[in-house]
Amino acid sequence: MARFQQTLQPELFRPQYLAAVNTPIGKLWVESDGELITRVTFNNPGRGRHSKQPRVLQEAVIQLRAYFAGTRKKFDLPLYWVGSPYRRQIWKRLGQIRFGQASTYAALAAMAGGSARSVGQACAVNPLLIVVPCHRAMGSDGLLTGYAGGLWRKKWLLQHEGILEKELS
Repeated sequence: MARFQQTLQPELFRPQYLAAVNTPIGKLWVESDGELITRVTFNNPGRGRHSKQPRVLQEAVIQLRAYFAGTRKKFDLPLYWVGSPYRRQIWKRLGQIRFGQASTYAALAAMAGGSARSVGQACAVNPLLIVVPCHRAMGSDGLLTGYAGGLWRKKWLLQHEGILEKELS
């Protein structure tokens, strides 16, 4: 499972490092401050150094490639983000949902307090896509609802993990 770490103050002026990972669902951008993974997104942040990547960033790329190749089911990376205590609690619970399993927004809300809507909002701003698997949260009726990377990517990820059946083409 991913390791959750927090510091008292974010390193606002520490250089950010950036790596791109080509995946079957588009380019994934991974950011690091040199010690922790700070963001995983499908949107190019347009900042960060591409050269001389720190070990933690190299390891994140290796683990993400293995996930998309089907040989890795969980991540073991030091993670960092800024968010309210409630959002961090939801993200931690999302990280506990195992590969090949899903939960509902309502079930996560029942465990953490709050509402299904507030869980959905926490998922919508999850800065660590894939690594903190907000794609494994679904509506109570089994419908796919919202995903920062787009519903088509959420569907692909759930099929990749065997949660949804793959469509015949």
